[in-house]
Amino acid sequence: MTLAAITNILRKRITEYRHNNRINTSINEAINLIEIALNVTELGISNNRAIEISEEHWFEPDWKIIYALEKTEWDDLIDLYRELDFKVKERNWFRS
Repeated sequence: MTLAAITNILRKRITEYRHNNRINTSINEAINLIEIALNVTELGISNNRAIEISEEHWFEPDWKIIYALEKTEWDDLIDLYRELDFKVKERNWFRS
């Protein structure tokens, strides 16, 4: 899957989550972490820039994401987040 496809699917799924879950739920933090990584990636795409050192921690594997989303209707976001991380690293976008 291409980086553009991953970002599009992630954006769609996060939008669905936000639309369907207007109240605070136990998975909000995990969704927020994924959305920040997605936003940083989209900024890199639109401005053709690398991920800054201060932004790299948003792409580190986080047990909170797995723990919160595993066995929920949103668990597909775990794999999409991992694919996003892989594609960004594949493009050597870290350490501008």
